[in-house]
Amino acid sequence: MDSALDDVAFLANSENRVSVFEALVDTPRSRDELLERVDASRVTITRVLRELEDRNWIEGTGQEYAVTPLGEWVCDEFTRLVGVMESETRLREPLQWFPSDLLTFDVQCLRDAELVRLDRSDATAVVRRIVEFHRSGERIRGVARVAAPVFIENQWELTVEGDTRLEMVLTPDVLGMVQDHPPSAQQLREMLDEENVSLFVNDDVPISVGIVDGTVGINLTDERGALRGGLVTDDGTVRAWAVDLFETCRENGRPVEPDAITT
Repeated sequence: MDSALDDVAFLANSENRVSVFEALVDTPRSRDELLERVDASRVTITRVLRELEDRNWIEGTGQEYAVTPLGEWVCDEFTRLVGVMESETRLREPLQWFPSDLLTFDVQCLRDAELVRLDRSDATAVVRRIVEFHRSGERIRGVARVAAPVFIENQWELTVEGDTRLEMVLTPDVLGMVQDHPPSAQQLREMLDEENVSLFVNDDVPISVGIVDGTVGINLTDERGALRGGLVTDDGTVRAWAVDLFETCRENGRPVEPDAITT
């Protein structure tokens, strides 16, 4: 095991080794060609070539070096590992806000997800991205633990002035917050008068998730309920998870009737 870890470290600890190795995987090259391609001295490239040859990952023929089948395998797997770690590093911070008991799908499904991050120089960036996401399709389904007047206004425009189909499950707290804001309450009442809008209330909504057509948006909040960012993905497994969450919350919820909204 130590030898295997040493070989991983041999590549991981030197960008020059990786650059030379990858260049030779692409096509056989001479030392001079490698000098033109890799930002390293002749002495360094000569040493790297010798080290790769000692491991039987490359072989030299005359002035040219080429990767061996063993070396191609090693390089492919090392590149794959680097890609995995890059994805993990990208997801590490946002996933701390994703409740672990809800992460019932393989986390690798999120490796290509769009990360929506808080921007201290632009406090409304996340909100704008959520609004943009909701406007990107013809059908919105979801569950919500948070609300804001801008979201209600956006959904009102989409459903009352437009023909977007909206099906949402809200917590009682969210419904109460909307009712405490008269303009939002009026817009919600008008939305409920539309045939293309269905709202439900459920005490047990664990996370805010939206499904716009086939794309999933997941809002990430901290322990205080403050919005920390989000994830947007087209992954089919995540979509199935989101639809199941929505349908479960809807089935266990209570329909919100128009006359339940006081304006």
